[in-house]
Amino acid sequence: MSTTHAPLFGERSLTLVAALFPEPAAARRAAESLRTQMAGSDRDVTVVAPGDPDIARKLEPEQGGIWRTLKRSHLVLGAAGLGAGLLLAALLVVFGWPAAVASPQVTTAVCVGFGAVAGMMLAGLLTLRPDHALVIRQVRHALKHGRSAVVAHPRDAAAASQASAALEAAGGEVVRSV
Repeated sequence: MSTTHAPLFGERSLTLVAALFPEPAAARRAAESLRTQMAGSDRDVTVVAPGDPDIARKLEPEQGGIWRTLKRSHLVLGAAGLGAGLLLAALLVVFGWPAAVASPQVTTAVCVGFGAVAGMMLAGLLTLRPDHALVIRQVRHALKHGRSAVVAHPRDAAAASQASAALEAAGGEVVRSV
């Protein structure tokens, strides 16, 4: 299945939806209900209980997709930053900034270098997915305190909203990424 988030992302699901429950039985019931409503596979909706040995895989199942995101975003945003740096250097020379006019090659090298690095730093931020990290931290905290969680990986915004609403209706404390 292709992603609608190309060219930057290699993951099929960009949104992480989780619901926290006081006991595993309630989480299992909510997960089964959600699978039925969304016609999702076991990979898209999982239950995580305290002591589960597969917590990391259940929270972030698309390890290959994360690597594709890393490669794509660095290539695209690095190139965009390089292009922006080149444009900035050209503007500095054309508009007659004295230092740029005196040394256009150095101006170009510096602007292109900083632009490419800035683009790749932004790509790194996208790859780290700080929005997912917040949800994962909340789920791990709940697990440490004996609670269970249902974790869903919806493929689009409509499915994410549907998952959030269904899990809330099932009595879960819903947390989600962007």
